[in-house]
Amino acid sequence: MPRTTLITIFLAVGLFFICYSQVAHFRTARNLCTVLEIIEEKGLYPLGQKYLFRTAVSAMAETHDIHSAYIPPFRSDRYLRMLDQQMTGIGISVTQDANGGGLVVANPIIGQPHPAYDAGIRAGDEIVQVAGKPVADKSLAEVTKQIQGKAGTEVEIVVQRGEATQRIPLRVKRAKITVDSVLGVHRTPDTSWNFSLPSDPDIAYFQITDFGDRTAEELRKALAQVTANKPPVGIIIDLRDNAGGYLSAAIDTADLFLHLGNIVTTRGRGGTIRETFDAHEGIAWPDIPLVVLVNGQSASASEIFAACMQDHQRATIVGNRSFGKGSVQQMIPLPDGGLLKLTTSTYHRPNGENINRQPSMDPDATWGVHPDDGWEVRVTEQQEKQRREQRGMRVATPVSAPAATEHPAADPALEKAIEAL
Repeated sequence: MPRTTLITIFLAVGLFFICYSQVAHFRTARNLCTVLEIIEEKGLYPLGQKYLFRTAVSAMAETHDIHSAYIPPFRSDRYLRMLDQQMTGIGISVTQDANGGGLVVANPIIGQPHPAYDAGIRAGDEIVQVAGKPVADKSLAEVTKQIQGKAGTEVEIVVQRGEATQRIPLRVKRAKITVDSVLGVHRTPDTSWNFSLPSDPDIAYFQITDFGDRTAEELRKALAQVTANKPPVGIIIDLRDNAGGYLSAAIDTADLFLHLGNIVTTRGRGGTIRETFDAHEGIAWPDIPLVVLVNGQSASASEIFAACMQDHQRATIVGNRSFGKGSVQQMIPLPDGGLLKLTTSTYHRPNGENINRQPSMDPDATWGVHPDDGWEVRVTEQQEKQRREQRGMRVATPVSAPAATEHPAADPALEKAIEAL
């Protein structure tokens, strides 16, 4: 058979399989569209194509695994801005009061600048009006939408403070706010962070709330600040309640404390190694004693950092077993403006283990990051609640000289971390 004829046959067969594959995909897509049209036209309830599409995408994502999800357009922009550590607003966190149902300011400072704090808004203030309209019957989402707006524009917020019945009108200018992800013990009068523990000034304390675009650089600058004159005798990295963030941010943060060695490896479908990330030489802080605090809400990027420090014996891990999320999600933009958060790989700690917890696993299985032997700390729900409340107040209000009582004495895990150092 002539060579040209053989090549033609191979090309024809290849084209056939390509076309067949495309037809199969087309048939699946056509079937989905058919179902959507049938439900929209003949169903008892008029749900609309957008709602049906979003419901279908959500179901497909959740079927893939528990960490994949569809993020609708109205949430996608805020979701990405939180990880990018940028948002436009006035710089407050608002919660719904569990008792009276009112809207209360939980935290008036969440970044730089801090227009809400400068305008006079304080933690505990109850918001009663926004832009001249009462908020009594509005949801948290509705009020948040009223408060947000274009940077440089003003909004009037009326608050009620403490037991006083007097209402305080305040004008706040919206701004583009850079959100801090590395927090200290308290804010100073100029709203910068103090990273020294009041009861143990020679110990530096850093709480990382999430791993965003600026986290590693924030921590690098904070470390440079506390080591400028006299290096601390130890460092505490608090990852409690840190649900994760960017893989790259966890890698860059871990790189601040290691000379060399593996930080994390990612594996795709079938266990194929996708990428291996190692530490670089010349890091400035590889020798200062380090303790990492974790709890059951420390997940993903937090576990990458903690597992890396543990496997290299670079830090003592104190607290409770972490959440057990050893997978990596990719954020994929969709035509409707939403995002598909899809699990595309798993990460493996330096010792080779994948700490991911499957729904079927029991507590005795291998998952999560365990505290080092002898450094587990049992805490009650009440203690955890008090810790979070105290933490919120300390980081929200600038102080000139915190009293010793402001040190969280009701925080057994932190006390254990100090003991470890």
